[in-house]
Amino acid sequence: MRENGFDLQLYVVEIRKIAAAHQSGLSLLEAKRQVDSTVQHMRINLRDDKPYQARQWSTLLDALKAYNRNTVDPRWAKVINHANFRIKSRLNTVIYYRKRLSGQQ
Repeated sequence: MRENGFDLQLYVVEIRKIAAAHQSGLSLLEAKRQVDSTVQHMRINLRDDKPYQARQWSTLLDALKAYNRNTVDPRWAKVINHANFRIKSRLNTVIYYRKRLSGQQ
């Protein structure tokens, strides 16, 4: 998952660590803050190339799908679902700006 010096696996592991910490007693509010911080950190580290950003956000979503099954602990699922929500928001923003920059409406 390393492309152009950007290692997406680090973010997958970080989100999984936060989910595990919430399962072990970290408050949901703090877990969500940490997920938001991780997603923000990834956004800052991505290049300005919108198609590249869209690929990275999509790849991250796909990677997290493997860790959100119906058999997981509900506390784990809440954190992973929150991460998915934030990542989808970033992906939709990138798609919007790609369309806007290309002149499409």
